[in-house]
Amino acid sequence: MTTITPFAAGAYLTTRNASNLTALKNQLNDLSNQVSSGKVATTYGGLGAGRSTALNAQAMLSALTGYASGIGAAQTRTDLAVTSLTQVATLGTTARDTLNNGLQSAAATTVSGRATAMADLQTALDTLNQSAAGNYLFGGGNATTPPVADVGLIINGTTNQDGSKKLGLQGYIAEQVKADLGSGMGRLGVTQPTSNAVTVSEPNDATRGTFGFTLSGATSSTPSVPTAIAATSVAGTTSTQGQVSFTVNSQPAVGDSITVTLQMNDKDKTTTTLTLTAVSGTSDPSVTGTGATFAIGADKDATADNLNTALKGVLSMAAQTTLTASSTATAAENFFSGSASAGVYPLHIDTSSGLPAYVAGTKDNTVLWYQGEDSQTPAIDTQSVQISAGASIGTGARANDGSIQKVLAGLATMAYALPATTAGDVNTAYQAVVDRAGGLLTSAYTSPSVQDTVTQLSLASARLKNASSTNAATQNTVQNTLDGIEQAPTEEVVAKLLDVQNRLQASYQITATLSKLSLVNYIS
Repeated sequence: MTTITPFAAGAYLTTRNASNLTALKNQLNDLSNQVSSGKVATTYGGLGAGRSTALNAQAMLSALTGYASGIGAAQTRTDLAVTSLTQVATLGTTARDTLNNGLQSAAATTVSGRATAMADLQTALDTLNQSAAGNYLFGGGNATTPPVADVGLIINGTTNQDGSKKLGLQGYIAEQVKADLGSGMGRLGVTQPTSNAVTVSEPNDATRGTFGFTLSGATSSTPSVPTAIAATSVAGTTSTQGQVSFTVNSQPAVGDSITVTLQMNDKDKTTTTLTLTAVSGTSDPSVTGTGATFAIGADKDATADNLNTALKGVLSMAAQTTLTASSTATAAENFFSGSASAGVYPLHIDTSSGLPAYVAGTKDNTVLWYQGEDSQTPAIDTQSVQISAGASIGTGARANDGSIQKVLAGLATMAYALPATTAGDVNTAYQAVVDRAGGLLTSAYTSPSVQDTVTQLSLASARLKNASSTNAATQNTVQNTLDGIEQAPTEEVVAKLLDVQNRLQASYQITATLSKLSLVNYIS
């Protein structure tokens, strides 16, 4: 009789036994691999239902690792930016305090204050070129180019190939001061149209209202003889020059005075009032930055002559002190408004016509101190770091932030407007610098200020730290979940391995015994 082997008697049982032995052997191999590798399986397919969770966990861990790397680098940059800007703010605050404290001893502190301010300005400019790992901190969106030009170039300028001058801060300020002072009285003129009258006039040219002083008014205070000196004032227009006149109708008394109010042609249109007081003919007339005396002469014509001389002296002194400080501050603010990437050039003063006139600056005549990115995007948003799939933190900053520009301009005003010697009216010159530079330096701490930017970056730094802690906790949780899926517990695997070994050994022994069993052995 023909027998189909797979279906012969006992064939199924034999096949099943072989299959069970193979399964036990495979299980033994899997457990042995788990003991040696510590992993449940060498492929994701071997993880069974946990493979999707494991794949998602691996992707999340990879993303968190990337976030951690970015956060760490950004943390370093932000902390360094905070330190650098704090130094700039401190320089401005200290300079302001030094100015105020020096008011009581201006003659002793003015020269040293000038040198200190220059050193502080250079330090601030160097600080704004700070970098971390090759990335510049204060260039906005451009982290590869130094945002601030070389300090020597900024201060001293350079010479172009054709021999023309490219003005730095020093030359730019000197150009502005020269244009404002004119012949030495702020472009004003003093004349005597009659023997007993003195007239102060604005320039009768295109510089009127743009450079130097503008006349705002005049008064006369002669209580003993109300009409002793008559004061008249004619405001200038676009086509006519302003004038103030003083007519000596009779002799004033000692202590009588006149005043002239002058306006600076800066953006704030600040004013100063000069007071001239009558003294006896035997007294020596004196001149300060905002006041003077004039001697009462033998007659009204002689008094007018003395008033003429006093007016010239007080106007010259005011130009050398108050106007020079105003002019220096104006030039410094204009200079530090320049930006290479934005194509913003400070106004240049052209004198080719014989008179000074503002013209648009160019890359050939004025140094641009700021070389970084300069767009409408808020500075903090020009650089950012991703901290999660849906969130990022801005860490950018620009060296030409408005408050920083003012601090730099304030330091420059101190460096160039404080008297270089103790000669002349040092106190008035010093006070003028306090008024102008002091106002600019308050931007170090008065909002909007450098300190505001420090606070903004400090908050970004705190957010980065919080994000780092949150991501680290998330990473630990995800890693534990992944380990629970992929890692094979050693004790549990060893116990299973021993069990399978025992079962497999028993199966081999029984199978071997059964393989030797015959009918004869069975009957016997």
